[in-house]
Amino acid sequence: MRGTVHFYQGIVDIRLMSDQLTEAYVPDEVPDEDLAYFAKSDDRVESLRREWGENVALLVVDMTNAFVSDEYYLGRSDTGQPAIDANAELIEAARAADAPIIYTRGTDADHFPPAYQGTTKSAGDRDEEFAAMWETGNQIHDDIAPEPEDIVIQKPRASAFFDTHLANLLHHYDVDTLIVTGMTTSGCVRASVVDGHSSNFQVVVPIEAAADRSVISHKISLFDMDMKYADVLPVEEVVDEIGATAAAVADD
Repeated sequence: MRGTVHFYQGIVDIRLMSDQLTEAYVPDEVPDEDLAYFAKSDDRVESLRREWGENVALLVVDMTNAFVSDEYYLGRSDTGQPAIDANAELIEAARAADAPIIYTRGTDADHFPPAYQGTTKSAGDRDEEFAAMWETGNQIHDDIAPEPEDIVIQKPRASAFFDTHLANLLHHYDVDTLIVTGMTTSGCVRASVVDGHSSNFQVVVPIEAAADRSVISHKISLFDMDMKYADVLPVEEVVDEIGATAAAVADD
């Protein structure tokens, strides 16, 4: 049995991976022989989906000009702009639910010595040309710019958790469920999701709110995260759940 869910540049399958009903993000690129191995472990559970906790936070990873726009060598507009639109919808829902909103961006160009290794092995030196690009490129896109009450973290590596106070902030807000969005899916988003799961947060990744320079890397990374570390869900479902969770807490 198959169903389809539309997202920014294609269709994903929702398949029955075993005799039990298990919804999962499975792009067409994943071969059936691979799915057979996942189905072996999938037989042990009724569903890969986990129930949300009571306190939700939204983590918007690196939705900066440098990643979302073709004007920058790191950017891709045809995936970045739809992710901006999806993030705007999630941010609105989080604000309505009074949920913490935390943004990340890279460290400023002069934060470390010029030859210090950047976020990835191909980041290159922080020379004058890089500094000029990074001055605007490292700014969160205006369409989803933080409000004064939001938190913005500069992170030195791919994961939003590495060498930052993110985990402490989330514990301060008693967060148990962390929604992770942003760019790139295969890089900083995935690294943050793995560390979020390792830190015992229930992690959710909205499909349309993450994006990548590589569409195939985006799809396979979402699939891999859904199998192991997070619930990968359509934005509409995540927005509904944010509202339902806030309403349930208010009624207690």
